[in-house]
Amino acid sequence: MMQACPYDITEILYHAPPMILIDGVEAYDDNTVASVVEITADSPFLENGSVPSYVGIEYMAQSIAAYSGIKARNAGEEVKIGYLVSSRSMTLACPAFSIGDRLQIKVELVYDETPMAVFDGTIHRAEKIVAQARLNVYQP
Repeated sequence: MMQACPYDITEILYHAPPMILIDGVEAYDDNTVASVVEITADSPFLENGSVPSYVGIEYMAQSIAAYSGIKARNAGEEVKIGYLVSSRSMTLACPAFSIGDRLQIKVELVYDETPMAVFDGTIHRAEKIVAQARLNVYQP
C-alpha cells in the first residue's frame, strides 16, 4: 500500500540544487515511487516556455534515486550515488512540457540484482501518459 513520503526531496537525493529536477515524492511503497514535477518559469532546461520531453528520462531517473534514498533513510543509512546506465523502449508522446504542466512520475521496480536494478517509468500529464521507459540503473 502506498504511503506518504516523510522526507523532503533534498534529504533523499544525492543531487544538489539546481540539479534537483523533481519537486517531491507524493507516495511510495516497497517497489514504487510516485513523484511530481511542476513546470515553471524557473524549471531547469526551460527554453522558450517549455522543457523538452526527453528531460523526462531524468525525471524518472531522479524518481528512482528518490526510491533508493527513501530506502536508505528508512534503514538509517546515508543516501548513495547512483547512475542511469541505459534505457530501453523509451516512448515520448509529446515534444515538450509547458509552463503550468503538472507531471506525475511513477517508477516501479521490475528487477533488483544489487548493484544493478531495472525500473519501469511513466510520466502522466492530465491523466494521460506522455512518456514511458524501462531504465537500467547501477548503485556502487
